[in-house]
Amino acid sequence: MTFGRESVSNWLENTRAVSKRYQDPGLSALLAAQIILVFVAEPLAFEGFEPPLIAIGIIVAGLILILALGSDQRGALIVVGVAGGVRLLTAVADLIWGAPLAVAAEGNSAVLGLLAMMWAVFEIVFGPGRITAHRVRGAIALYLAIAIIFAWLYRLLAGVVPTAFSGLKFAAGQHGALSPFLYYSLTSLTTLGLGDITPVNEFARSLTVLEALLGQLFPAVILARILTLYTDETPREDARSEQPPLSGKRT
Repeated sequence: MTFGRESVSNWLENTRAVSKRYQDPGLSALLAAQIILVFVAEPLAFEGFEPPLIAIGIIVAGLILILALGSDQRGALIVVGVAGGVRLLTAVADLIWGAPLAVAAEGNSAVLGLLAMMWAVFEIVFGPGRITAHRVRGAIALYLAIAIIFAWLYRLLAGVVPTAFSGLKFAAGQHGALSPFLYYSLTSLTTLGLGDITPVNEFARSLTVLEALLGQLFPAVILARILTLYTDETPREDARSEQPPLSGKRT
């Protein structure tokens, strides 16, 4: 029994060490996966072509797990585990009983997983160590994660109040049904506001205003801070690389 516990403990430590080693490149991979998810996989799934959404969903889940393991936030790892378990049960329920039963659980698990991912990524981006281009991309991934979280919140709200948004049409059980909400979320986050979709319900309006505020504050505070740290770090790295090596010892 003790030997089994030691084996599991050693396996976890080795896994965490590997995750820490690759956590910075994992930030860049996460950003790339988010871009594909939002701008390619979800629209394709909305049109009826689902394999890319399934594949990129598995990749994103794996990256979130790696980043949570590599961070020092055990709470984030626990939340990721809970969200992953709920998502797995949701997938089983979807196959057996159909999508309508699982929509709420799917949305809640997605929001939990994304919040845990933001928790872990924030800790990595602003953690000890020099600021790299990977960490800058991680900060951008946080910005996109805000849009994805609000898209899920809008979808959950529309499931409860179908008339919460004017001009927004979707099928509750359809795969890729998040795509219209991603479009609305991104236009709200960036304050683009094309006007083709408008919030009618008071909660929908409150969420939209909150997202617009975050969309203005995040680049001004978080992204600006990380870019300043990165630009300050780059000249130091260049100066160290240009410094000539010592040719001999002092006497």
